[in-house]
Amino acid sequence: MDQVDRALGAGMRWISSVCLVVLLGLVSLMVLIRFWPVVVLGWEDEVVELAFAWMVFLGSAAVWRSGEHIVIDFIPQALAGTRSGRVLEVIIGALMLGFLGVFTWYGWLLTLQSRGNTSPMLVLPRPLWYAAVPASGVVMIGYTIARMVKAFGRPDVKQQRPALGPPAQPGNAEGGFLPEKSPPC
Repeated sequence: MDQVDRALGAGMRWISSVCLVVLLGLVSLMVLIRFWPVVVLGWEDEVVELAFAWMVFLGSAAVWRSGEHIVIDFIPQALAGTRSGRVLEVIIGALMLGFLGVFTWYGWLLTLQSRGNTSPMLVLPRPLWYAAVPASGVVMIGYTIARMVKAFGRPDVKQQRPALGPPAQPGNAEGGFLPEKSPPC
């Protein structure tokens, strides 16, 4: 299961990175073409829209997986490793599941609603653009459920702070909702 998780994480980051490179290349080309109109492109807007949608939503799912998203965590950090901290993690997880459920459901409805539509230049099915929303939603729901299960399985013992070094972050090593802090430069 760990290999599937790592492969999924690497795949989401790889696809998001490829979409970013495509965006950078096409937008740069579009700017250059405005100054030096050597060639006329009609399809670039569609590719930019498609790459942007998948980059944003798969990138969001990738940072959701690793806990690298922006988070206000002073209360969860203060309660980390305690019974109250576990209860807070479950409440936060339930709220996240509620949001992600609505997000995924309406993304799915939008994708279904766009069936039968195609892009004007490339004649690609429009659901390709909107499918990024429910796909990323399903991934984020899966990771949220996995974190909640881990929160239930952890012992209610406050971890001791090491004698030297930064404070321990018990929620991270066990897969909690807290992001891991990078060491100072």
